Amino acid sequence: MTVRSALSLVALLCALGGCANHDEPPAQPPGEVPAHVQMRLDYGGAQSLLDALEKDTLSDAEVNALLHVDGVRGMVENVTRFVPGKGIQEFRTEVQTFARTKKGGENDPSFQLSGVWAQRKRSRDLLAEIRADETRVVHDVLSLLGPYLPATGPLSIRVYFVAGGVSDGFVFEKEPEAFYINVSRARGDLQELSSNMVHEAYHVAQIAAQKRSGTFSAWITDPSLPQVERLLAGTLLEGTATLVADPDRLPSKASHLKASRARYRRATKPKQLAENFAVFDQLLAQLRSGQIQWDEVSRRGFSGSREDEERFYFVGYEMAKTIEHYDGHDAIGALFQKPPVEFFRRYIALSRQHPEIPQRFSKATAEFLDAMR
Repeated sequence: MTVRSALSLVALLCALGGCANHDEPPAQPPGEVPAHVQMRLDYGGAQSLLDALEKDTLSDAEVNALLHVDGVRGMVENVTRFVPGKGIQEFRTEVQTFARTKKGGENDPSFQLSGVWAQRKRSRDLLAEIRADETRVVHDVLSLLGPYLPATGPLSIRVYFVAGGVSDGFVFEKEPEAFYINVSRARGDLQELSSNMVHEAYHVAQIAAQKRSGTFSAWITDPSLPQVERLLAGTLLEGTATLVADPDRLPSKASHLKASRARYRRATKPKQLAENFAVFDQLLAQLRSGQIQWDEVSRRGFSGSREDEERFYFVGYEMAKTIEHYDGHDAIGALFQKPPVEFFRRYIALSRQHPEIPQRFSKATAEFLDAMR
């Protein structure tokens, strides 16, 4: 979620400063579909839950069957990952209550069945649209990965469409060749869904490349990983995926991708970017001194809350966009052959070489990262 190959000086400064116009044509066009990457779509999770919510009651046996559907089970497990204490039993209670009442219960903020219900027609229509043109949908997603694809080796990616839960899309590090996409969040917009698919598919590619290079770390789920390393890894992985899934790269009409375009506009305003880099400096210093723990960094830097909207996704995006401008798009895929700190060192080196780069880490942050081993 790049900078165009030929820019006027004004446009260049705007792009590096984060004020890119997200109504313009794509920055980095799609590439060739990589022959060694395959993608299969699984509709069962979304379809099963949509069908279940249409019923007047759900027996324990019916809920058990629902939880044996890969997509449904994955959605529930992802909720537990981000909302500890909300799991299978809470889902069971919530889905049975919703079937009877058609209203969200106390666990609706976690499973968001009311949103699934409100979007049910759009979601069914969207699934039918994908089924009718599945080959093209897969082709378009894979072609958008092409220019940035790291050295993954052969990949066979399984895509699970789900409904409900706390994420637009997600990947489990324990299941590295699969990702999950929440159709309810797309609000019937195929291009919005495709953008999310590109983002999550790039995470699958990142994991594959890092495992081949020996640089993989489970930054989301491994509490034994040093907290600073979690911060650096998360910023690299989310930032580069945000670059690759930039809505400017998807051909779409003005009526599509409204949510993504609005989010990118908010996050790439120069003032917002400067604030996000400053928050990174602050949280890194507090993390190093022991004033805060990982949960606080995760909340402030990687959540989608209104107050802290994916701050470090867009710190990483700005870094990746700048590296692409000076080093070319191949440099993005090459990042996954090296430890995440090298992503930061390259950006810091570029910012020292090029005074026109407006977004900078503090002197303390730069010195710490330069010296980090």
